[in-house]
Amino acid sequence: MGKLRNQIAGLGLLGKSGQKGDDLLLNPGLVIDQYPGPAFLVAEDGRLLHANEKSDLILRELTSAKTNGVENLKEAISDGISKQLNLKLENALGEKSAYDIAVVPIENEDESLCLVCALDGSMQYNLIDALVASRQLFKDLITCTAEFVWETDEEGHFQYVSPRGAFGFSAAELDGMNVADLLMGQANQEAGNINPFSVKEPVHAKQIWLRAKDKSPVCMVINSIPVFDTLGNYVGSRGAGHDLTAEIEQKQYLEFLKAQEETVSKIVDAIRREVEADSLFDIAGQGACDALHSTQIVIGRLNLASHLEVAYSKGVSAEIENMLDEWFWKAREAELTSSEVITLQQEDQLVHVAPIQLKDNLHGYIAMVRDRTALAITNDEEALLGVIAGHLGVALIQLTAREMLVELSRTDELSGLLNRRAFNEDVLKRIAHGKRTKRTNTLFYIDLDNFKPVNDRFGHEKGDEVLIAISNLLKESSRVGDLVSRLGGDEFSMWLEDLSEEDAVLKAEKLQKDCLEVSNQLDVHDPSLSFSIGIVMSHGNTEDTLESLLSRADAAMYEVKKMGKGAFALAKDT
Repeated sequence: MGKLRNQIAGLGLLGKSGQKGDDLLLNPGLVIDQYPGPAFLVAEDGRLLHANEKSDLILRELTSAKTNGVENLKEAISDGISKQLNLKLENALGEKSAYDIAVVPIENEDESLCLVCALDGSMQYNLIDALVASRQLFKDLITCTAEFVWETDEEGHFQYVSPRGAFGFSAAELDGMNVADLLMGQANQEAGNINPFSVKEPVHAKQIWLRAKDKSPVCMVINSIPVFDTLGNYVGSRGAGHDLTAEIEQKQYLEFLKAQEETVSKIVDAIRREVEADSLFDIAGQGACDALHSTQIVIGRLNLASHLEVAYSKGVSAEIENMLDEWFWKAREAELTSSEVITLQQEDQLVHVAPIQLKDNLHGYIAMVRDRTALAITNDEEALLGVIAGHLGVALIQLTAREMLVELSRTDELSGLLNRRAFNEDVLKRIAHGKRTKRTNTLFYIDLDNFKPVNDRFGHEKGDEVLIAISNLLKESSRVGDLVSRLGGDEFSMWLEDLSEEDAVLKAEKLQKDCLEVSNQLDVHDPSLSFSIGIVMSHGNTEDTLESLLSRADAAMYEVKKMGKGAFALAKDT
């Protein structure tokens, strides 16, 4: 409006004296015609006194019913004050224009006049409309977009956030919040991330982890630029972010499914190929670690001796293994038949256990251990534990049958002791272990005295009874880790772990007494049963071999036979 007033003043139209003001009265047409925009003069009674050529469109609009232009002019003349009008017009061709109009009353000696001058403001108004529309478009896009748009101050506090808010917070809740309070320090430090909400250099596609309102982790990719004032001082940052959490979770889920498929496939393949038990459980355990992203997995199984043994363990403490042992026997006593995953607690750790069922009987478990502060086990993870447990149950059927066959091939049918082949195989391993540890072990070569007369006098049925009783005696006299074998006929052998020469002598003397008790219990007299025992000590020397030890023990045993039976002899060290 100031521009319009300046143009009018430049023509001298507002003065009360002076040449140009007089010119308006003496020759109004000339002055109005010289005005660069629409201009016209109206008498007090509304008569149009003069108008330039540019006034046609405005005159039509002012005299239309829409604007009540004539009434406004009359009001301006009668009030004796200036009026301003803003008109937006459209011609017959649909072209739009806008005008700022000044209505100026002028006093004349004869009558009151009203000067109307207009300035074409179409460009200005169109620019304003475009800016308003652009701003509204931006606001609409921000409202509709899934992006998180924000601005922070120089201290990292949110000054503006898009209407939808983010991370479970509303826009109002985020307003004024310090972004640093939302950053997940450990996750971002491991990724080497900076805070993209407070930067003095542009940041593009920066991945950052934040803590949502419900404390769950949120991953966002951020684009941001710094903001400086006219003096170059940093005053904050602004940018936009996209939530990647769902995409990451989907990717992790697909990876989980792939790992699950690979793990199950490996177990099934191992079952089909009939791999050894140790290899099978290693495959299952390591597969569970990979698929569950776990560093603490343990698998337990019931062996042929009905002992619960740890078949695989990674990162699991002895305390947790003992707790699982206790749980297993209680669950077995309660005849647990369910295969559902259960959760046990050991101090600050949670143990998720999937029972391994064999024909509705508990035969083992696979368990995953997690800290209580870690993420809770998901339904998919529970399902995978159950799937692995189910396949291990199938595998145990096959393994148990195979182990029973192996056991039968290693066992003397009558006595239940190791046969000669199995004893020799196991002793070979013990000799090698003894050479590494340098521990003293003992080999007994035992011949049952006076057994032939039992067969001759009482028959083979009585002879079998004697052999079974003697076998039970030797088995009961052994310790965990010792080996007892029936070599054939009435000959037996024992490998006694970590037994000194002095203790070996005491063991031999006790066996003689126990053998006599068995003879009395079976009513075998004249002659009674006894042992001829050859003893050889293995000190872990490099020259010790199975053949040399057996040969020396056998020679010592025959020395006893020569001396009259029912005694023992120590083989001399080589």
